[in-house]
Amino acid sequence: MDGLFSRPHRARTTAVAGTFVLVAFAGLALSTAMPVAVQELGGLSLYALAFGGFLAASIVGTVVGGGHADRHGPGPALFAGLLCFAAGTLLAGTAGAMPPFLLGRCVQGLGGGAVTVALYVVVGRAYPAPLRPRMFSLITACWILPSMLGPPVAGAVTERLSWRWVFHAIAVLSVVAMVVLVRPLRKVGPPGTTDDDATGTTDDARGQAGQAGQPRRIPAAVTVAVGAGLIGYAGSAKGWQALPLAALGLALLAVSVRTLLSPGTLRARRGLPSLVLLRGVAAAAYFTVESFIPLMLVNERDLSPTAAGMSLTGAALSWAGAAWLQGRPRLPVTRERVILIGALVHFCAAALTIAGVLRALPAATAAVGLVVAGFGMGLLLPGVGVLTLDRSAPDRQGANSAALQLADNLCSVLLVGACGAAFNAAHTRAGHDAGAFALVFAVAATVAGGACLLAGRVTAVTTSEPRTEEKAHAPL
Repeated sequence: MDGLFSRPHRARTTAVAGTFVLVAFAGLALSTAMPVAVQELGGLSLYALAFGGFLAASIVGTVVGGGHADRHGPGPALFAGLLCFAAGTLLAGTAGAMPPFLLGRCVQGLGGGAVTVALYVVVGRAYPAPLRPRMFSLITACWILPSMLGPPVAGAVTERLSWRWVFHAIAVLSVVAMVVLVRPLRKVGPPGTTDDDATGTTDDARGQAGQAGQPRRIPAAVTVAVGAGLIGYAGSAKGWQALPLAALGLALLAVSVRTLLSPGTLRARRGLPSLVLLRGVAAAAYFTVESFIPLMLVNERDLSPTAAGMSLTGAALSWAGAAWLQGRPRLPVTRERVILIGALVHFCAAALTIAGVLRALPAATAAVGLVVAGFGMGLLLPGVGVLTLDRSAPDRQGANSAALQLADNLCSVLLVGACGAAFNAAHTRAGHDAGAFALVFAVAATVAGGACLLAGRVTAVTTSEPRTEEKAHAPL
């Protein structure tokens, strides 16, 4: 069998890897420059919204990009996503006030969501099933170098020049990627073309039927994005005004989210629906811990920001190592068992972070917990992606990949917002917030425990699951 960098796949593999390196570097670099940017623009109180707006808008980008990739192939969606991301980055980098800056971040999110889901479709449509685990390992490895170089380079540019130069540089790199990297991926066509021969399914009729619900998915995605944004903002708001915002956000989610997810997702139906829900629950627990660990190490354990940031680098490296292990061609256990092991490791690591709050233990305890959690996620998330693509017909790979990204973003926004509200409620003016941090990590560990239960339900119901689930497009 040909490898990832053999002649048939070399150009595409390089293009996909290069685009993911750009995505990783952009995310880490922009996050490093964000505090200085927001403070200079006088919008420190809207700091959380700069991230929440990006995530909420990416929900729309994943749905639109996934549907377009299912109909026309991933190339156009990837090109448009990079163009949108570059435009949003340039808008934010030239903003003189917070409103245009936040608008730029939302435009970035639209483009970023489309880029990610289009790349998932490339993996599912252009590579045979035995190569997909190795491709996901390579994708994870694309975060290693950016995790080590992105923050220090962006920090140095911000300190010596300006945060605007970081945004401008990312915008230029996005345009370069749009011109250079997308070209090899344009040959990956819609379902029924020669690229789908590797998957063994070329039914054009199903491809046309699979898009029947696409028009109603876009308004639903916008509604969900607005609801998620309101909930995320309510998590950082103070006083009674947060309650009506959160209630309105939940109402918007209740009426629209089921249209975007696989039928049975919210009931954790065995098979593909549980895979989608598992992705969201596990990612939310991990990114909540990742968000609060550096803050806890600096504010509660008196470490420097640089030392605290090393926990993020360690987690990225352990994640990449685990992803490489799961991508080996001859695993001694099934893919479903690898996912379960990853979920259990993730849960134990999340529980360890609770102990890391105690001053009787070394400060490194919490950092080690994050690193181990990264290892668990490196086993879990690539496996979820592999099984989702394997169980999706080509005409549903975009929609199902979009469902994964939607669950990831939505659950993360909800849990981070809830934990932010819990932290603010438990916060003490004396500056000792060990109890508040312990509460946040306990909530994250509980959610990670739920991921373990979901991991036991990812086994397919029958061998015909791809054909069964692809036909069920009606909301729950």
